[in-house]
Amino acid sequence: MRVALWALLLSAAGGGGGRFVVADAGPQGASADRATGGREQGSEGTPVETHERIGELITIPAGSFLMGNGGEEDYGEPAEMPQRSVYLPTYQIGKYQVTRGEYRRFIDDGGYHDPAYWSAEGWEWKQSDAVVHSGMYGAVEQVERPDSHTPRNAPERWEAEQEWTGHGYAHPRFLQTDRHPVICVTYYEAEAYCRWAGGRLPNEAEWEKAARWDEARQHARIWPWGDAWDPERCNNAHDHSPAAGGYATNQSAPVGSYPDGASPYGCMDMVGNGYEWVADWAVSYPGSPEPFDHTGAYRFVRGGCWDDGPTAVRCSARVWYLPPNSGGTGPGDSDYIGFRVAR
Repeated sequence: MRVALWALLLSAAGGGGGRFVVADAGPQGASADRATGGREQGSEGTPVETHERIGELITIPAGSFLMGNGGEEDYGEPAEMPQRSVYLPTYQIGKYQVTRGEYRRFIDDGGYHDPAYWSAEGWEWKQSDAVVHSGMYGAVEQVERPDSHTPRNAPERWEAEQEWTGHGYAHPRFLQTDRHPVICVTYYEAEAYCRWAGGRLPNEAEWEKAARWDEARQHARIWPWGDAWDPERCNNAHDHSPAAGGYATNQSAPVGSYPDGASPYGCMDMVGNGYEWVADWAVSYPGSPEPFDHTGAYRFVRGGCWDDGPTAVRCSARVWYLPPNSGGTGPGDSDYIGFRVAR
């Protein structure tokens, strides 16, 4: 088994948490207009551009915003603090999470067979026989792929019919469509897709500004829609939307199923549904009350997922994972990491 890279990662990780959790205790894929090109308007009149591969992009104007938790959220972790002003130049970010239909185009175009799209570490992982599961409090499990006799050519648990787990509720099997977000993807797969599409993964600051910054009020919202929790505005453990199977069924929903939960710029599903990889290594903010630096070991994911509660789906919440991991603490556990494209 070719796992030298994992030994380096786990050594670098040391005793750090595999998932820094702030949860409660306990595409041809999107709508047809995503693939046909053209321009439309976001919820605040922000231009949305469509590209054959990259999908719909929302332009986020240059300017400063407040990043992090300023202590007004009634909940928080040291990793989210302190809040500070961050300036970003103009950039673009996906209106939606990348869908299964969009990701299938990457597969069909030979994306898993062309090293030009992959980092050196990602290509090594793709050719390896290892499956890495990192969970809470530094728990890491590495197993051999059940189908290790065949090359990797799709994400783990790619089959359309799935059953996600979480929080001890009933979890009926459900059928993912091409409009569902692609999840169970490692950092390496997300990175390779973005290069194929002509973009990149957003960095943490880009993700957070797109998710929460209200330019009119110069205010960082706790959730994309505002500062009052409303479980029906995103896919989470407490919403009742039939798009996600109803209350406490723990499954992903087609992108854009929660339009009332859009961010100030018009980005959809920035919280809930599936965690999203961002480009940064897991490093604390300047002036953090509990400094940490997991450079070379853990990458950040943001946004929470379908089985999280209100604290985990706050826009300031930060979680980290090993790059070869797609979520969960072992085979059969929840897999919940996806991504969106930026440029």
